[in-house]
Formats: sequence, C-alpha cells, structure tokens
Amino acid sequence: MDHIAQLLYLYGIGYEYHKYTGDHVIFDHQTRLSALKECGVNTDDIDEVNALNFTLDIAKWLTPIEAITLTKEAQPKLTLRLEACSSLSELTISIPALNYHFVCECNNLSEVGDYVYQGTRYVALSVAIAPVVVGYHQAKVTINGQCYETELWVTPEHCYDPISDNKKLLGISVQLYSLKPENSKLSADFFELKELIVLAAGEGVDYILLNPLHLLFVEQPEKASPYSPNDRRLLHPFYISIELLCERFNVDKNVFFKQSNIDKSDRNHSYLDMSRCMNDKLAKLHSLWQYLQNQRNDWDADFKQFCQRKKEELSGFTDDEFARFLQWVAFEQLAHCQLVALEHGMAIGLINDLAVGCADGSSEYESNRSLYAEHARVGAPPDPWAEQGQNWGLPALNPVKLKAERFEFFKQLIRANISGVGGLRIDHVMGLRRLWWCFVSGESQSGCYVYYPFEYLLAILKIESALHKVMVIGEDLGVVPTEIKLAMAESHIYSNILFYFEKDHDDQFLAVEHYKKNALLMVANHDVPPFFGWWEHDDLRLKKQYQLLDERQTSVANAQRETERDKLCRWLSLHGVRGIDLKSEAALVYPALIKVLAQSPAKMLTLQLDDLDCQRLPVNIPGTDKEYPNWRRQLTQTSTEIIAKSQMLIRDAVTSRNL
Repeated sequence: MDHIAQLLYLYGIGYEYHKYTGDHVIFDHQTRLSALKECGVNTDDIDEVNALNFTLDIAKWLTPIEAITLTKEAQPKLTLRLEACSSLSELTISIPALNYHFVCECNNLSEVGDYVYQGTRYVALSVAIAPVVVGYHQAKVTINGQCYETELWVTPEHCYDPISDNKKLLGISVQLYSLKPENSKLSADFFELKELIVLAAGEGVDYILLNPLHLLFVEQPEKASPYSPNDRRLLHPFYISIELLCERFNVDKNVFFKQSNIDKSDRNHSYLDMSRCMNDKLAKLHSLWQYLQNQRNDWDADFKQFCQRKKEELSGFTDDEFARFLQWVAFEQLAHCQLVALEHGMAIGLINDLAVGCADGSSEYESNRSLYAEHARVGAPPDPWAEQGQNWGLPALNPVKLKAERFEFFKQLIRANISGVGGLRIDHVMGLRRLWWCFVSGESQSGCYVYYPFEYLLAILKIESALHKVMVIGEDLGVVPTEIKLAMAESHIYSNILFYFEKDHDDQFLAVEHYKKNALLMVANHDVPPFFGWWEHDDLRLKKQYQLLDERQTSVANAQRETERDKLCRWLSLHGVRGIDLKSEAALVYPALIKVLAQSPAKMLTLQLDDLDCQRLPVNIPGTDKEYPNWRRQLTQTSTEIIAKSQMLIRDAVTSRNL
C-alpha cells in the first residue's frame, strides 16, 4: 500500500460503492484526493503524509493502551498492545470515581491482533476485567509499575427499548409549527403541543413524533428548514410558549397577548409569515424577560446552573443573557411537555428528531470549525431524481478530528437531543457510518463516500440511550449498507418504514405481514406528499404550477401515480378490504389503509396529523428552496377539531394494535 493510499484508508475515504442501479462505481482518484485536501492534508508534502500515517496507524501500537477503550457491559475486557517479547508481571485497572480496583490475571491472555514495525512485532492482548457500570469512566491502567490513562467506555448490549415483544403502539407525527392555535396567536408552540398531548393520550396514543426543534436563525426567520439548523445542540425560541412561561412565573398572560393585533385573515392563511411570527414572539419574550428581572431571586440559581451545565453549547451567547434565558426556558418547557405525556399514560411521550447536519455559516459550524472539513458539503449520490447527485449544503465533519477530541462534540449532540423526551429519531442514520461528500469546482460537482468511526458513534448512542432511558429510531430510507442494517437490529435501533416505499421484488406494495417488527411505520413523512394530496395528484399539480415539471413530465408522473393507486387498491383487496377502487374518495381509502397497517408486526404505527386533517398541501417539496414556501404550511383545523373528527379511526387503530 503506497503512502497516499494508506492515508486515504485511515481517513475513511471510500474507494467504491454500488449505485442505485446496481452498478459498481469506483471513485476517481482526484475526487478522493479532494476529500483528503478538505481535511486539511497537503497531499503534495510527503513528510506530512508520512507523519499522519504514523500518528493514525503506527503510534497506537507503541503505547500499551489507547486514549479510548471500548468494552461491553456483558463481557468487559481491556485490549493491551505490547512488544511480543515483553513479559507481563503486573496489570491492574482502577476507576477512582467508582472506587473500582481490579487486579488482572496476567497469564494465558488471548492474542487478538499483531503489527510489525521496524522489525519488532507488537501484539494486541485481550484481558478480562470485573464488571463496570455503563458509562464513560476515567481509568488508570498500571502495567509492570508504569501507569497509563484511558477513557473506558462501557457499552450496553443495545439501546433502551421500552416496548415489549407483545406490545404494539400507536403514535402521531406533527410539524409543531404547523399546529393551528385556538386563540389569538400567530403560530403554535409548546402550549399547543401540550394540548395535543393531552387530547391524543386520551384516545390511547402513546407518542408524538416531532420535527427537529433545533435552533434556527432567529435574525433570519425565513430560513425555516428544521433540517438546515443554526445549532442542533440548542432549541428554537420560536417554540417557547408565553402561556406556559406566564404560568411558570405566576404572571398574567393577558398582559402580553394584548400586544398582538390578530385579525381573522391572519388565521386563515395556509402558510406562516415566519418573520412576523418570530418578531412577535421575540417582542413578547423580551417584555416578559424584563418583567421577570424583579423576581430574579426566585429563579436565578436554576438559570445559572443550566448555563454552567451547557457552558460549551452556550459559548456563542457569552454576552447575550437574554438568549441564554430563552434556551433555559425552551428546554424546561420541552421537559414539561414530556412529563405531561407520561402523566397522561403515554408509553413513550415525545420523540425528538435529530437533523443530519447544521447549515453552512451556522453557529454550530463556526464554533466548532476545527472539527469540519474546509469546503466539503454533505449530500447524496446520484439517484433517479437527481442524476448529478444532491448537495444539501451541510458542512461535513472530519472523522479524524472527531476521534482526536474523543468525540466530545458528538456526545454533546446526542445528550442535547435526548434531553426532555422519550425517543430520538436520527435523520439519515446511515450518516453514522458514511456520508456523501460533495466537492464543487466552478460549474462541476463531484463526490464520494467518507466513512466515520461507526463503532465509537454507535457506542455513544447506546450508552446515552441507556443512561437516559430514551429509545432510538434510525431513518434508514434508501440504500442502506448491510453493516448498518445488522447493527441497527442488534442494537435495538428501530427502523423507519414509509408505506409508499415498502415494495417487494415485483414492485408491488409489500404484504403487511412482512413488515419489520422493530420499526416505526408511517404512510408518509415530511419529504413526500400527505396521503390526501398523493391520492388526488395534488402534489403533481403543485409541481407543475411551480414549473418543477413540464407538460410531458407531468403526464408521465400522473400515469405513474395511477399505477401506484391501482397497486394500492389491489393491495387493500388482498388484505380483505373490499369496495375500494380508483374512483374512491381519499376519505374512504385512508381509513382502510390505516386499518390494514394497524395489523402489521411493526411495533410503532404513526399517523400523520396532516392526514387526519385531510391536508393536501405538503410541508416541503424536496429540491425546492425559493419556489415553494417550505416549512410554513399550517393545518386547517385545531388539534381539538382534528382529534374529535378522527376519534373513531384512532380508537379502532389502538384496538387493532392491542388485539
């Protein structure tokens, strides 16, 4: 292996992949070199290349124990690296914080690997140790009188899983901003979420799946995509409830709601004016913040404790106490909603959503710049909808830098997103293993896969899930590497199924009995049209209106949709549903579809609130930015109205799930 090839391997830069067509693609060498250069490597400097190869490969064999030691809770072991000819007379491990001290057996150790460097053979030895509790522990290892330190990661067998084998749950998914307030408010927040929780729990619903609640761009409200956030470790003040805040501090809420001039026309718009909504919310919050200064003695200690606990995440707000206050309030209100969900009998409560990356120029990116590749951006390889591939514009984390800082950033990220919830959905879970890096040069774009330290990232996910008792769902739509599928199954990371995409080898909708068991099943998500719009072809008409499809493309798309609808009718018939054909109204087809899906083995069936609202407009049209008002569409009815109208459908689904 030559020096550059070795470094490409050590940086996780892919050599090949299989395209959606099944074609075997080998990445162009210059494209792979681009990935190295984006990681700050001068590939023309052979001394630098050799030094990096030494640091990333050879150096770990020249010290007995690595900075991080992974071990399993069920079979705890250490891995030592020693010269093959050396003798081992003393080996102890201690963890002062746990009062743990163990003297290891030095004889008959298992050899699990070796390496030869400059004529000397080094061996990796596996050493059994006494059980240690799950978590990250600062450990001291003494070898023949010489002391070394390592961070011992004790990993559980799998993520926290609250759903027993014979239990099947029903949930609701919603874009929180899309909820329609019942009172004179411009937009929904944690108050409307709390109302939805109580209403849904009363009908037997066990969880609410949310859109990412990440901090967006407060001063640029029109950057509304929850999947291109400002900082994934923080929450968006847009969702703070004035009502809950007034209740928390015993303040008359009517004083603050008088400031809004909301007329009937404001409440009948299909799309939110994000700038007006954000400015209105901030004005109220700032007034309330100033009012609460007189009561500061009552809450200052809790606030300061929060700021200290999240010192790193709040570093961008060092001179902005109001912004830090908003974060404290937002996390408090989210946790309050989760507590309400559990008190009302929900088995899981809230499920948060973690976006795959942060936006270019975001505070998350700027405050952690050293961890990111310079200009590489995350996207997707070529597919039928984008033959040149997709560039999502999300900065790419450097896998080598992540490991060098002991994955502290990734720990922060996971902890922040499992705080105050019962479940975590990870968008594009394949990103834990590999991400498609895009490189733009002039008018051309190239790309390749870059692999991440999956074993470590998965360990963090399992540890944090177990410690916080939060279940994990991985969005695994599209081409999923075999190792990801196996790891998800073994780790009890639930799959995310969309009915539209579950097909057999004949391209027919998959028989419901063949669905995965450990899975969250949905008809659709935010990237595909709601069912009523799909059935009536509204999404295709909308794409034509916005000139995303021409006449010929629209004609082809309509024909394909008719074929899909016909497949659905036949699928329903095969599952015992009669009387549904292409002329049937969506209001008749949708309940029939849910009735069948409720009988699937999937432990989690999720109803989109969009579909219960008979919504036809999408919240997002992938591939658009300015053309369609993405991430702004409101529901047409309040949660009270939607749940009341859908009561029988929800109750029947709950009953079917429990049979």
